[in-house]
Amino acid sequence: MLYTKSIYFKRKSVFEIKLLTILSTSYLITCAIPGFSQDTSLPLELLNSCKSNTPKDDRSNTNQHSLLDNPHILPKALPGLKIGEITLKRLDIFDTSDSNEDIALFRLANKLHLSTKEEVIRAQLLFTSGESYSPEILLESERLLRNTSYLYDARITAKINCHNTIDISIITKELWTLLPEINFSRSGGKNKSKIGFRDSNLFGLGKRISISKTSNVDRDGYLFIYDDPNILNSRYRSHIEYSDNSDGEHYYYDINYPFFALNTPYSYGAITSSNKRTEQIYNRGKVISEFSQNTKISKFHFGLSSREKTWIRRVSFGYQIEKHKFSKLINSTMPIPEGRNLNYPFLSMRWFEDNYIKINNFDSISRTEDLNLGWDFSAKLGYTNNNLSNDDNRLIYQASVDKAHFQSKDLLWRFNAGFYGYWNFKHDDIENALLSTSTQLHYNTNVSHSWYAKLKVQYSKNLTLDNQLTLGGDTGLRGYPIHYQSGEQSFLFNLEKRYYWEYNFLQLFSVGAAAFFDIGRAWNSNKDNGINGDILKDIGIGLRLAPSKANSKTVIHIDLSIPLDKSQDVESAQWLITVKNTF
Repeated sequence: MLYTKSIYFKRKSVFEIKLLTILSTSYLITCAIPGFSQDTSLPLELLNSCKSNTPKDDRSNTNQHSLLDNPHILPKALPGLKIGEITLKRLDIFDTSDSNEDIALFRLANKLHLSTKEEVIRAQLLFTSGESYSPEILLESERLLRNTSYLYDARITAKINCHNTIDISIITKELWTLLPEINFSRSGGKNKSKIGFRDSNLFGLGKRISISKTSNVDRDGYLFIYDDPNILNSRYRSHIEYSDNSDGEHYYYDINYPFFALNTPYSYGAITSSNKRTEQIYNRGKVISEFSQNTKISKFHFGLSSREKTWIRRVSFGYQIEKHKFSKLINSTMPIPEGRNLNYPFLSMRWFEDNYIKINNFDSISRTEDLNLGWDFSAKLGYTNNNLSNDDNRLIYQASVDKAHFQSKDLLWRFNAGFYGYWNFKHDDIENALLSTSTQLHYNTNVSHSWYAKLKVQYSKNLTLDNQLTLGGDTGLRGYPIHYQSGEQSFLFNLEKRYYWEYNFLQLFSVGAAAFFDIGRAWNSNKDNGINGDILKDIGIGLRLAPSKANSKTVIHIDLSIPLDKSQDVESAQWLITVKNTF
């Protein structure tokens, strides 16, 4: 009897082992080849990614900032592969896992900061759960997130799970966006200032509001700005500006449905603006005449887009209304421009390549930058006649081309050329024509050092008196007063030795520096340019501060420049404090 029971239990154990083996094998096969009936089997090497380990959304920074620093290779698109779970992680402004940032003030800032709402970040994405997976769409969504004014950086990673779907993890790093606007800059012996406040992520909703008092060499005033890049988390955008200045008023209103992505099929919108101001005519950095200008512009447009492989083609149709009126002032010592009315239909076109890469230490410091290496062509053509404008018949034309290219892994050059102007049929001649070309070279000698060179050449013909081509101060030639030279044509060459230091000042600014040399000239072909009207040169040194916790798309320039071609109206040294979008 005992023997019989022993055989029974042995047989039962063998049966259970066989059953367990069959079930285990079935489970592994199911995970390795999910959806077999769809003939969309996945490679065996993806077995280790069967279960997604994507972190859920929380505000802890632990071990997550490294994901923003390290490259991540996205899985290739496979037939039938769908997007599964999409999770979001928002990193705090300060990384308290870093001992340098784990202080009471920074911890308090993290607590007080209102993180960007999850729906605001998701509104930027070009994909949703259940759609076909495309690594290109993920990369473009990552660029859109990085391009916002309220995020310092973004990474999107992907991991295939055992259900034949791919889980997406979105990691973003927040910025402190509620700031007082206390800006002061000095360039070419002239001061600019701004005081007020702004929030580029109002209540975490991605909206921008700014109220400030401004002062510069031309005017003083108050400025209000409201910008909504995603109205009600849609793709519609709006921008409102209003300023009350010492020399007039300015307003601008724009609402549109833009080409928000490379594959957006259509776009439309409307713009209206009005600007009344006093314009100055400069010579040797001094105002020699003034006049009042009142400009009103309205535009309506509709565009279509198509794509063939990596090339995107966009065609837009629209109607533009421009009115330019001029009047004399007490200090008007020269003739004032004639008024212009330009009411015209237009056709604009753009062809460009999708060839984006991620780079560092080019236009910014220690920040991920997106650069398109592809060709970019654009053109606009319009026509106005006396019946439409009660003014001269004119052909309005505009064209530009941009290209960036890596000559080697350390040498990048960028080229830009643009042409703008009118053909006036009454005078049978071009009017307000401006041709501008620039070439830039970046040569990285190592991670923290680089050489930068830029050559810019401009040529104009028959500019109306409200348009002036000048050099000096922040318009080039940093060692000379602002608008020091003027003319019909100009050239400017800049050479810089740049330093990108691995140093974060007060954990708030990435620090860089530059030693520079400028040479250039603005002149008229058939007119004496006066004293010091020849080629001018200067040398100098500068400090660069790129905010890493707030307003990250700007670089503060603090430059000391010494002119090499001196005269009585040029100081022995020029201090320039400016805020720019590039190094």
